[in-house]
Amino acid sequence: MANHQVVKIAIVGPESCGKSTLAQYLASRLNAQYVPEMARSYFAQHPHTNYSIDDVIAIAKLQYDTEHSMSAQHPLLICDTSPLVCRIWAEVRFGYCPAEITTLEMQSQYTHTLLCAPDIPWQADPLRESPHNREQLFTRYAHYLHLNAEPYHIIKGNGSARLDSALSILKSQGISI
Repeated sequence: MANHQVVKIAIVGPESCGKSTLAQYLASRLNAQYVPEMARSYFAQHPHTNYSIDDVIAIAKLQYDTEHSMSAQHPLLICDTSPLVCRIWAEVRFGYCPAEITTLEMQSQYTHTLLCAPDIPWQADPLRESPHNREQLFTRYAHYLHLNAEPYHIIKGNGSARLDSALSILKSQGISI
């Protein structure tokens, strides 16, 4: 499928705001390729609690490389996170974002981004760290998406209403089955 037009949808937002559920739902409904959150795979292979900025860089590269590889095979990707997630993670956890992550973020082009609002209950998870600053993180995501002039919509609501809202937004943008 060389030289084909790839439609890539990024699902971003703070921890525990339904990104993975939404990404899997949209991939299923749109008959798209689901690109999983690579941080989970990375930490499954490199289990430790004292991770470094080098781990976040490695995760950003793995996410980018996985998307790039899948885009050669599929015309529609639903990406559970993006390098923007790694950028914000690095800034919040380490106080800066390395150039490697910024470069990957700039090289990643998405047709549309869905920013999940933290309006659903927090669910504890061994990899999650920030239950108390989800609103602050959400604001940071919106700031970067606006600053970069990336097309995005905010996804709110609970359960099937949240999922169906996202599907309707994508269809209104010309992205459908």
